Amino acid sequence: MIIPSKYENLNKCILVLGFKIVKLLKSKSYNIEFLYQKINKEENIGLETFYNTLTFLWLADIIKLTDYQLFLNK
Repeated sequence: MIIPSKYENLNKCILVLGFKIVKLLKSKSYNIEFLYQKINKEENIGLETFYNTLTFLWLADIIKLTDYQLFLNK
């Protein structure tokens, strides 16, 4: 389980990154690679953190993946 600590940078926390991804997906669907490039430009995160965030959002049934396109689950 990934639990935030008091020493962690909150801007790079999975929960905060998940919120930013959901905010982007509200306007339109994104390709996984393009979404990573967009988030990485703003937040400078690693690929592992990005995939952990997507896994969290998918397990929480917030996003769905179809043919490398990410959609907000309605």
